[in-house]
Amino acid sequence: HQEAMPINRPFSSSALKDAINYRESAVSIVLYSEEDRLKSILIQRPEYDGVHSGQISFPGGRYEDSDRDLIQTALREAEEEVHILAGQVEVLGEISPVYIPPSNFIVKPVVGWTNQKPSFVPDPAEVQDVLSLTVKEIIDPASWHTRTIEHREYHLIDVPCFYLRGHIIWGATAMMLSEMVEILGRISVISAPD
Repeated sequence: HQEAMPINRPFSSSALKDAINYRESAVSIVLYSEEDRLKSILIQRPEYDGVHSGQISFPGGRYEDSDRDLIQTALREAEEEVHILAGQVEVLGEISPVYIPPSNFIVKPVVGWTNQKPSFVPDPAEVQDVLSLTVKEIIDPASWHTRTIEHREYHLIDVPCFYLRGHIIWGATAMMLSEMVEILGRISVISAPD
């Protein structure tokens, strides 16, 4: 995660040591095949008065008392936000959790696979847009940049990011994506047609 950490932010693991009453949440990194291309999805949050307004993220949200565990949180949120049916997702595992100081959340990324291309039905209250991306474009080194963004706390800040289809993907999502790039870049399925 280190190379994807925004400037002026403590490392996620260091910041977590000082966190008080942090909240738990989870996101779904769902992989699927479409026309022999390995794909995943990200969503764009709507504009609102909050720290993650308009940002690109994986589907996900906070742990609810009714959730069995954080894996169920991730699957439930993906179903609620973009209609990826939980019963059709095989959980493959988890990657490293990320602590997000501005919202005081620790996020567990859950990786899953579905044999069926999801029929995305975004919840307009939570999702402005769905980005269906090929793994090939995600792992392409040309997608990695440093960009200047407007930030409510720092005004203008240079951030390491993925730049995909005109979208800047930074912060916690970039940290998760960078770990996925390391993993996916090593498996042989990537050598298949994009």
